[in-house]
Amino acid sequence: MAKQGKHFSGDELNNILTLLRESDMSIQEIADRMRCSRSAVVAINRKFQIRLYGGRRSQWALTNTKAIGTTVA
Repeated sequence: MAKQGKHFSGDELNNILTLLRESDMSIQEIADRMRCSRSAVVAINRKFQIRLYGGRRSQWALTNTKAIGTTVA
């Protein structure tokens, strides 16, 4: 069951960011693994601009996130 209305801890947020950057998992698979909603993962992706979908659902390009420094302490 997904959480609703709860804040992510720093570790949870870093895990989601790592999965977005370094895995081929879909947004739904990441949400299932992290036990949160798909929209929460999409919002995190949009905020940190990890994956660029360009109007496609199954293909994306990664941004140069190492230069941005998006790791949360």
